[in-house]
Amino acid sequence: MTPTRQPARRPRHLATHTVVLASVSLAAIAGCAKLGEDVFSHETAPFDEPIRAFVLAHQEAGLRQFFLMVTRAGAPSTIIPITAMLALWLRRTRGLPIASAIVLAPTTALATFVAVKHAYRRARPAGGKRLHERTYSFPSGHAAASAAICGTLAYVLWRERMLSGRAASALATVPTMLIGASRVYLDVHWSTDVLGGWSLGALVAGISAAFYEHVRTDTRKRGTPL
Repeated sequence: MTPTRQPARRPRHLATHTVVLASVSLAAIAGCAKLGEDVFSHETAPFDEPIRAFVLAHQEAGLRQFFLMVTRAGAPSTIIPITAMLALWLRRTRGLPIASAIVLAPTTALATFVAVKHAYRRARPAGGKRLHERTYSFPSGHAAASAAICGTLAYVLWRERMLSGRAASALATVPTMLIGASRVYLDVHWSTDVLGGWSLGALVAGISAAFYEHVRTDTRKRGTPL
């Protein structure tokens, strides 16, 4: 007797996840648009200058060394290859085709923030020259890449039940916050550069997570394993 094939089930709470991802993406778009407008119109000084002055007045040698390590570890040239290796590991050892969604985040973030930097051509604070960082300032590439990568990784690993909700939240926020803070503390970026990078990265993470959900749904419809 031929077994009856069960209809594919929709992933649990898919509608809720879709609404959340859409909300994150829309908020990120709004943040990018507002910050981009303010930077283009040179209206960020009342926000950027007091923060920079406060940070420079309270710098300490120990914290500076700590943030130097954080900023080097969080450089796109460091975290993008690490993420690609993790994606390859997920595909080969766990049999998860969603690894392509993980790779999407850093590559898209890298291409996007480079294009935006050249569009704005914003000069860095004085600390950029001291650390030999010569590229344009807005948005922060470190902030954009870390938000995109950590956000996507956290979401996918949580949905695959490889991380708890609390651990996923920590992965999405703690490294991203530290890396962004390091750029302001080291005086290589304005605060709005970091906020712009975070907004751009959140947008990329939202798109990547939505792509992941599409892959899960499509795979279940076809009845093939994830």
